[in-house]
Amino acid sequence: MTNGNRHKADVLIVGGGVVGASIAYGLATEGARVGILDAEDSDFSASRGNFGMISISNKGFNNLAYFQLSFASSRMWPEFANTLREKTGIDPAFDLKGKIYISVGDPEFAAHAEKVAEYARRVGADYRHDILNRTDLQHMLGKVQLGERVAGGSFSPLDGIAEPLKLYSGLLNAVLLHGGWLLRDHRVARILHQNGLFTVEGQWGTLSAPRLVIAAGLGTPDLASQVGIPVKVRPQRGQMMVTERVEQSFPYPVSGLLRQNPEGTIMIGVSTEEVGYGDRTTVPVLKSLAMKAVERLPDLGSVQINRCWAALRPRTEDGYPVYQESLEFPGAFVITCHSGITLAALHKRLLPQWILGGRKDALLEPFGVGRLQIASAA
Repeated sequence: MTNGNRHKADVLIVGGGVVGASIAYGLATEGARVGILDAEDSDFSASRGNFGMISISNKGFNNLAYFQLSFASSRMWPEFANTLREKTGIDPAFDLKGKIYISVGDPEFAAHAEKVAEYARRVGADYRHDILNRTDLQHMLGKVQLGERVAGGSFSPLDGIAEPLKLYSGLLNAVLLHGGWLLRDHRVARILHQNGLFTVEGQWGTLSAPRLVIAAGLGTPDLASQVGIPVKVRPQRGQMMVTERVEQSFPYPVSGLLRQNPEGTIMIGVSTEEVGYGDRTTVPVLKSLAMKAVERLPDLGSVQINRCWAALRPRTEDGYPVYQESLEFPGAFVITCHSGITLAALHKRLLPQWILGGRKDALLEPFGVGRLQIASAA
């Protein structure tokens, strides 16, 4: 049984993925005693099913507040990555190198150009995204040849990349270095509130703290309901592949298609599937991803696939994050989002001042559960 006397905390975080670890890191740097409770390794985890993209240029087309949230986080990422590397010795390999989009056929290219123009109109001066004809796109890709049907594309300098596993490892190490702790195989089944303390229970025992953060991905709805916060989160499957190591050939990641890792492997994906809780790979989807990649970049046809996998990612009803403190039980917070990598820097910087001091930044205000309740009632 877990001993509550040995695991004291000012804040308990339920959920040990990238989102929970980013919040814990921020809280720990502010001097809070932080404990992370993570469920079994076999649980569905978005932290093993992402591309490591810091995506800005395709965020918030129908929600300017989401673009602003993501853009703000990207501006925080350089300091965030440098500090994490200095503290832990683990380099998250952040690079704000930009991202390429590739369009196949004239109709797709025309539709993409029209959407980019509309993005710029809605966002304003912060939105930077250049349309490229085929010749200019080929120049940016260097020796990697475009497919015959590629009509053109675009480039946005707003986007970046990081190594997800290195980021995750760095975050957990930083929490431990600041005096925090992490307990694996600690699934939380029940939450109680009494005498100013939140007590979480599981088969492993109980632990208590005056503040509680629920960042449990797909496990969030049940736990959130126990502190009076109604939120729905559905699973969305993403499948991807990784190739053998090859010579560094791709200077930029390609949106919705691929990125090359520093060691030379190429990640291809990611699918977006509404299939419930099925987290197996499927041949038709993987074949479609491979064909899409080869149609745009034929050189990939000769590269061997080494591994395929799938993971489930949490999606709220409208696809946007939720940042909500319980009105019924103040001191309990629910955080859920689909873009834990992109928003990691912002979570580290802005969430501690809200959780510890009650100062909720204006960037977070549009993302309470009230908007979902209004949409459901409409």
